[in-house]
Amino acid sequence: MDQLLDVYVNVEGPSGHNSKWKRKRGSSDTIYENEDKVHAVEPNSPAVRGAGNVKSCRAVAVCLALLCLLLLAGLITLVFLFIQAKSEWKMEMVKLHNNLTSERNKLQMSYMNLSEEREQLQMSFSNLSEEQDQLQKRFEDITNERNELEKRLLALRSYGWIYFSSSLYYISSSKKSWQQSRADCLQKGADLVIINSHEEQEFIQTFKKLIWIGLTDMESEGKWKWVDGTPLTTSYWDRNEPNGVPDRDEDCAEIKKYDSEQSWNDESCGLERFWICEKLLFQ
Repeated sequence: MDQLLDVYVNVEGPSGHNSKWKRKRGSSDTIYENEDKVHAVEPNSPAVRGAGNVKSCRAVAVCLALLCLLLLAGLITLVFLFIQAKSEWKMEMVKLHNNLTSERNKLQMSYMNLSEEREQLQMSFSNLSEEQDQLQKRFEDITNERNELEKRLLALRSYGWIYFSSSLYYISSSKKSWQQSRADCLQKGADLVIINSHEEQEFIQTFKKLIWIGLTDMESEGKWKWVDGTPLTTSYWDRNEPNGVPDRDEDCAEIKKYDSEQSWNDESCGLERFWICEKLLFQ
């Protein structure tokens, strides 16, 4: 071609620079190589492989950096989790210690309470043992007293005494005046009977005799008193009694009727009647 054609071909060499192919005027096409003698680069040439290795190294470095960052992040996470777990463990240990301390205190308190209860039970047992001994002694004393009482009652019964409602009664087999009757009772360690209850009144009536009782108004007319000095409160006088007689003093009381509850009568103390003595069993 007659025209001047400049043909440029870009070729990337190992250094990365571009080389130019020039075409000048002339009758024939003449191609001159550049002064740097750039050779055509084949795909599997060492230059291409070197460039690939550099890129691979960069990729590996980036991967290693990312891996290091991931490892660092994982390590930081592990350290954080370890610190958190250690803190929670410490809290759990403190809580467990507090619970154990509380349970220990409760156990100590329970032990102290049990010790106090044991001491109280021992004291109660000792007291019960003492009470048992006292009751045993009391039982023995009562048994002995009963035996002595039975012996005494047998002995008194042989002398004509009768037991009724915690008292002993003696019924005479002869008659005497009120003063003589009382003197006989006093000689026996007793006195004429004092009637304090309806039951005692009925008991004395069972003897069915005219009996002197320990009631008189010798000191003051109309003021009846028992032989122990106590005033009369409950009486069992017969109808229209006591009435007295103008020609004689009727200062002593007798049981005249034995078939009626209202059986008392005032009579002259010099008349002779049966009498009944009374004394307390443990007098």
